[in-house]
Amino acid sequence: MNTPFDHPCEMCRYFKKLDALTGNCHRFPPVFAGDSSPRETHHWRYPIVGIHGWCGEFLSLPALHVSADGVGI
Repeated sequence: MNTPFDHPCEMCRYFKKLDALTGNCHRFPPVFAGDSSPRETHHWRYPIVGIHGWCGEFLSLPALHVSADGVGI
């Protein structure tokens, strides 16, 4: 039986790692994050999620194909 913990964000196609514990979820377009800082020029953000988080939108990473000479393609 699969549980949400079998499919963490870190293993999802929509996850882009930021550091050792977090990343951005790119499942949907970025959302407006406000304009509270006058120094900030880009106010659109993807949600920040933990590598061990999970949701109902999980999609597995594509399988890595290896060529005959051992190079990932």
